[in-house]
Amino acid sequence: MERGLLDLRLTVYDRLKQAILSRELQSGMKLTVEDLTKRFNVSPTPIKEALIALEKEGLVENIPRRGAFVSTITLKDVEEIYSLREVLEGLCGRRLAEKIDDASIIKLNNILADSERYAKTNDFLGYEETDRAFHLILRELTDDKRVIYYLSMLEGQLRLVLPIVNTLPGRLESSLQEHKKILQNLEKRNIQNVEFYCKEHMRLEKEAVLTDLRLRGLR
Repeated sequence: MERGLLDLRLTVYDRLKQAILSRELQSGMKLTVEDLTKRFNVSPTPIKEALIALEKEGLVENIPRRGAFVSTITLKDVEEIYSLREVLEGLCGRRLAEKIDDASIIKLNNILADSERYAKTNDFLGYEETDRAFHLILRELTDDKRVIYYLSMLEGQLRLVLPIVNTLPGRLESSLQEHKKILQNLEKRNIQNVEFYCKEHMRLEKEAVLTDLRLRGLR
């Protein structure tokens, strides 16, 4: 019984989170327990728990006397998120360069080969999948659960304003080349360069994203 209840709570949390990240539930939309219990055909308790968990991740905003809403991300938020990501991704690169093994290098090379194939055909969804896989491996190999958690949380918040970054003009090819530089220096176990290129990757992505969001009038 306890196991079944835990599974239900996780399922509701995952489904609600995915509905937000896919923008099925868009930024600024009000989230009522009554509507969500009908949507997911569950009791109020797992809905309330999911809303609390997602508020901690920055995906839901609870406004006093008004209720819960899908978070709205401002331009300042985006700048702050990328500043944090730059530091944390650099830390990942440094730690990984100190400990990476040949098997992990092979795995990253395989992902990069898939990325290159998707890039050649402008398959943005395919590239996005391999892009996330590349970064996920970099994070997981550090074996630092807090860094992994915070990077995942920050990435989720960015998806509220820009679900697929690599659709921006010129960004897909640029991203691919940046990944190649990271991997080339990982192969050499060049700690300083890996850290630099991980941070540079975030800095360049930040510039592209902010330029696009300003053109779209985000404030």
